[in-house]
Amino acid sequence: MNPSNIFKSIFVLIVLASLILSGCTPKPTAAPIPTATSIPTTIPPTKTVIPSPTALATITPVPFPSLTLKSGDFYFSVDGTPTFLFSRNLAGIKPNDYEVLVEWAHMQGDQLVRVATDNESMGGSYGYGYTPTGDIQPDWSNNWEHFFDTAEADQVYVIPTFTGWANWNNTGYNTWPHNPFNSDNGGPTKDPRDIFKKDSPTQLLYLQWFKSVVTRWQKHKNILAWEVITEVNYINGISQQDGVYLTEQLANVARAADPLHRPVTASLADVGEWPDFYRSNAIDFINFHPYPPSGMLDTYTLHEVRRYMTTYGKPVLIGESGLNADTPDSADGKITAAQNARLGIQHAIWAETVSGAMNGRALFWEDGFGIYFQDLGMPFLQKYTDVEAPAVKFISKVDMTGFKPMAAQSSGKILGAALGNDKLIIGWFRDASSEPPNWTLQTVISKQTVTLTVPGSAASWKVDFYNTKDGTTLLSSATVKRNGKTISIPLPDFQDDIAFKLYPN
Repeated sequence: MNPSNIFKSIFVLIVLASLILSGCTPKPTAAPIPTATSIPTTIPPTKTVIPSPTALATITPVPFPSLTLKSGDFYFSVDGTPTFLFSRNLAGIKPNDYEVLVEWAHMQGDQLVRVATDNESMGGSYGYGYTPTGDIQPDWSNNWEHFFDTAEADQVYVIPTFTGWANWNNTGYNTWPHNPFNSDNGGPTKDPRDIFKKDSPTQLLYLQWFKSVVTRWQKHKNILAWEVITEVNYINGISQQDGVYLTEQLANVARAADPLHRPVTASLADVGEWPDFYRSNAIDFINFHPYPPSGMLDTYTLHEVRRYMTTYGKPVLIGESGLNADTPDSADGKITAAQNARLGIQHAIWAETVSGAMNGRALFWEDGFGIYFQDLGMPFLQKYTDVEAPAVKFISKVDMTGFKPMAAQSSGKILGAALGNDKLIIGWFRDASSEPPNWTLQTVISKQTVTLTVPGSAASWKVDFYNTKDGTTLLSSATVKRNGKTISIPLPDFQDDIAFKLYPN
């Protein structure tokens, strides 16, 4: 995450909640829900019926889906089919919070969660999973492994992240005073930047510990990838060369210790670009964290995802995102809690679906870190738990094989994007005037046209228009004709936004 006003707010939260990380956003729903520990994951039946052994024998367990990244693909494959995923960033005050939130993700059809392993709620020393001598903190690892098992039972994959920027900063907001490698705590150094120095005692101990963690955790088949270092460019005084070097050392360790050779990624904060970092062989897919100061998360993500794909030729995962990186109680971050912020988030999720990114949603405050704000908490997270539902239904069972962004031109009152192949194109366009901080909508958008440059040679195409409020209601259909390399699509009247699927006749 890329906060600027985060420091003061998070410090207060640490004092109040004893947490390493914090975050947060919008105002809670009118009727607050119970705290996480009292939210049942299932509703008890009114009458308990003990099934017979015969009845139990007829139950067929749902197979755990295979989720892999094939060389050359821009999407993860679910059971062999390239598929657009929906993901979340989880956080908690206690371990049970993660179990509740991963169940919510499962209920909405999300297949992936990302977790920061340095969160104090899971134990260790202030969230650190290692001792001053580089050994694994047993309670920390046990809590995380229990969570992996819980997520697997919900058929949800996990990306664990390591080495957050706060761990290695010693100015501004930081947790360096609690780092076990700090010599004040019995560790090897007074300078946190020693972790970037080749063969320093600090680096060697950390690599030793990381190898032990990967070796221990690789048995959990629902670990999707290793995010070996998180927002490395937000560590004070670190150069691109330093960041690339340490990332490559960590990637080498992960690949050697993981017999399944899962993908490796690492991330930068959205405060500048390191080209050598993204081009490094340590990075199997780009891990993008969009937090546009403008709050225009949809258009910013559309532009940047496609730029990354073109520039680096690698898949792009949206690791985390939000309308603003600053805490929701700050002047800039208050947009997260704006009255119509949910509409802005919905636009962002639809934009991600047609951007070329591997996934959508991936929110920071709304997915988990809002739990640390007393005025938000679990009610705020619950308020957003279904925000991706229409897009999930719209893109369900769509085979993303060979999907690429399409060149698209539209009339002035709308903006959006499309992507696909010569067999299917999906698109989404919205009212161009619906922008933050209010996301005001016109009553109706009429007589708008989208022109796409399409692959293949089919002359006649059928277009189906869908209601974006549920992702399944068919509004109307039309037949359109190719004109050279392009197809012009007259849109029906709509309010807010509209989605379509385009097939050759």
